[in-house]
Formats: sequence, structure tokens, C-alpha cells
Amino acid sequence: MSDKHEVTLSASAERDLAKLAELTRGEVRRFLDGKLRDDPRKAGTPIPGEQVGMHEASGRTWRILYRIDANTRTVRVMVVAPRGSRTRIVPTIGNASPATGWRRI
Repeated sequence: MSDKHEVTLSASAERDLAKLAELTRGEVRRFLDGKLRDDPRKAGTPIPGEQVGMHEASGRTWRILYRIDANTRTVRVMVVAPRGSRTRIVPTIGNASPATGWRRI
């Protein structure tokens, strides 16, 4: 069994990634396939407050929000955004799955 985590992107994160400039998109992909896959806890910082279990990581021109599932060794990327954008996510009501049930506002 590999020590690496499986990284998946939500549908909205895929759309966000496609909107980024080509060089920025490549930088984000390298991060997702490298540091984030190797050790997601060290790749970013936990987000304090209501977003329990959410982490944030950023580069020169981008940032991502993601959730780690230690049981299945998966990382679910929820948001990919240009650095400095005001993207927030909130939990949706009635969805028990930890990797889904988030929407961007």
C-alpha cells in the first residue's frame, strides 16, 4: 500500500482550475500531485472556526481549500481560486458525507 493520499477535485474546483491562467494551472497541478498527495497536513494550514477539518494552501498566485479524510487516505479539493479572491465555503444542511455537501458562496 502506498503512503500517498488520493487527491480528488470537486466539480466546482475543476471549473475553477480551468479558469486559471495556464502557468498558474500548471503550478497548482504540480502542488496537487506533489506536496498535497505526499503529506496534506504539512502542505497547508487548518482553517479555524466553523470549517472544521478544512485546510488551506497557497502559492504565489493561487490558493486551494481542501478536506482530508484520514480513514480513506483521500484529499478532497473543494475550491481553487486566484490568491486574494474572496471565496468562502459553507456546509449545506442535511448532507452527512464529509467530502461533499459544501457549496461556494
